[in-house]
Amino acid sequence: MLKVIKIENIKGIREKKFELEISPNKPSLLVAPNGFGKSSIATAFNSMNGNRIVLKEDDYYLESDSNLPKITIEYTKMDGTNSLLEATSTSNTISNAIDCFVINNQTKPKGIGSQYGRASATLEIKDVVLVDKIPTNTSFGYSYRNSCDRFGFNSKVLPNLNMILSNLKLISCLSENYIALERAEGDRIKGKINLIIEEINLQQGAADILIGWILTNKLENLRQIEYLNTIGNLISDFDLGYDSDVKNYLAAIQLIWLFNQNPVNFKNACIYSNYKFDKEQFDLTLSTFNCTWKNIRSSENGGKLLVKFPKAIHISNGQRDILTFISMLFRAKRSLKKPVNILVIDEVFDYLDDANLTAAQYYITSLIKDFADNDKQIYPLILTHLNPSYFKNFAFSKQKVYYLDKTTIEVSPNLIKLLRSRKNPTIEDDVSKLLLHFHPNSINKRAEFRALAIPELWGESNNFVEHLNSEILKYLNNDTYDPFAVCGALRIKIEEIAFNKIQSEEAQNAFLETHTTRKKLEKAEEMGVMSPESHFLLGIIYNEGMHWKDNQDNVSPIASKLENLVIKKIIGDVFN
Repeated sequence: MLKVIKIENIKGIREKKFELEISPNKPSLLVAPNGFGKSSIATAFNSMNGNRIVLKEDDYYLESDSNLPKITIEYTKMDGTNSLLEATSTSNTISNAIDCFVINNQTKPKGIGSQYGRASATLEIKDVVLVDKIPTNTSFGYSYRNSCDRFGFNSKVLPNLNMILSNLKLISCLSENYIALERAEGDRIKGKINLIIEEINLQQGAADILIGWILTNKLENLRQIEYLNTIGNLISDFDLGYDSDVKNYLAAIQLIWLFNQNPVNFKNACIYSNYKFDKEQFDLTLSTFNCTWKNIRSSENGGKLLVKFPKAIHISNGQRDILTFISMLFRAKRSLKKPVNILVIDEVFDYLDDANLTAAQYYITSLIKDFADNDKQIYPLILTHLNPSYFKNFAFSKQKVYYLDKTTIEVSPNLIKLLRSRKNPTIEDDVSKLLLHFHPNSINKRAEFRALAIPELWGESNNFVEHLNSEILKYLNNDTYDPFAVCGALRIKIEEIAFNKIQSEEAQNAFLETHTTRKKLEKAEEMGVMSPESHFLLGIIYNEGMHWKDNQDNVSPIASKLENLVIKKIIGDVFN
């Protein structure tokens, strides 16, 4: 579990400590308003190399290198023990335990000068380097003849390994089983394998007859040999055209020989094969989304594998965003190798359209599954200014939302109790109609409120509205206030303003019988009473503040909006 992230003296952050309690292998949305410092968090993680923090001059806090940067991480390790790691300008213990990678916007402005004193600018999409150093093209050095010589008299039963060694996916899986290949050459296991080979070589007949004999008499023995069965079972998962499971084990024996003949060469050949497999998979994925007239694909250049993009004017914003995101995600997957990994995605999701956002979430989910299947942990930290409670952009099935700009402002426990009890049948109709919305009539539900342990005086609507208005005054005067009470007062005031402009009693009754504030304002407009656009806009605040959802931070997203100076000015205008 990722418990705490603390950042000091990096970009716009002097010192901030985030107590998060993030579980691994789940998408985590870290929400904060623009200007909070989300990009500073991304810069912090992006600034670490294996030894220390390295910052550009303008990435120091206040652009002064005397402000020494520091990143601290507290997390619970896989064995349940807690660990405290830190990176500074001179050291880095984080990199010893955790790999980190940052995905951010790859589009940058590029200025174009002119000798005549005029200048212009264009958007340039940075090349994405997928692989910093292309591995050497290494052959496995497999010789069917050598295998036959080693096997002996009945070597005609052996399948040729070329089909296996050219299967990029199979080699990718095989490269995760070096230990099995190595231990299968141990004296005890090698003795068992050699004994079976000796028995095979004592038999007579054509290859198909021999295969049938092995199937009947020795296949179960082969399956019982530790480590050999690991490789044999792996091969059996692939459709190689073998007509008998026996050939899977005979191929496995040859692979064990080939590996132990020269382990370094075998591993280097796997590295190059895996590189080709990754490149092939990446180009296939990229082609799925590449609908532009530009043929965007990976290319080898200067010993690196990279993706070159056209000028931004030659590709749509949506295509640019998803193609660069997928490219960076590919690089991230190759870079995050440790048992514990952190992937920071800096506001990239905020600008994807619905279709591309769905695709991006699919690839993030697939990445998480890959890590979990390999008993690794990944923490995808998605930095965003969009609150998922308002915008349904994010559809991860197991996502969790964390508000970085966590407020210390508190909601009155009594108001929380009222909101939790608003569906109680003894008060539901009256509370919804006459207490939490504007209504010229009053109610008296003091007995019912007393029974529900809610302040009895609030059972009379005029007392409740008086309480809400007292909190508005505190808010506008910069005193400590209850944000939910402010929302309630704001909603009632906006409805009251519209109601008072309606002339006829019939029209007023129609307004009062309409449900939800927005529909009330729209009903008033049908009657010729226009409400300011700001009264509709403020709905993102006053609607949320009249509902309480358990097991989530209800306060921070609302408080952060109320603290916005523009929002405060607009609310002040409503009450003036």
